Amino acid sequence: MNKIVGFAHINKNATTCKGAINPNEFIGQTCAVMEFGVDDCVLILNPQGTALASFDKEDVYMSFKCGFSNGIVTPPDLDMLNQMMYVTKAQMRKGGYDSLVCNMVIAASLIKGQFSDSFLWAMQ
Repeated sequence: MNKIVGFAHINKNATTCKGAINPNEFIGQTCAVMEFGVDDCVLILNPQGTALASFDKEDVYMSFKCGFSNGIVTPPDLDMLNQMMYVTKAQMRKGGYDSLVCNMVIAASLIKGQFSDSFLWAMQ
């Protein structure tokens, strides 16, 4: 079973796309990462979730590692039980957790280069 292990924003001038019929579905987009390579290349899913491609590290503008479950971005490397606990906590937070909140977590994490959700709990 493949799962999302992070997110990456691909440079708008990317040139190292491999495996995509239409590279424009990925270029300049924030995409879910299915795998980070040992040389920092990425295997990504287009934003529509319909195609895979890989890009070399020079074409990855920003990225971060995380988990993803039930539409919720979670800290990386959680075991199944801790991931379920985090998802439950996120769903029960004041204000809930919808696609806008998910996109905010992704944007904040991309800027920092690592998973960042501290703003979710700041006003609890």
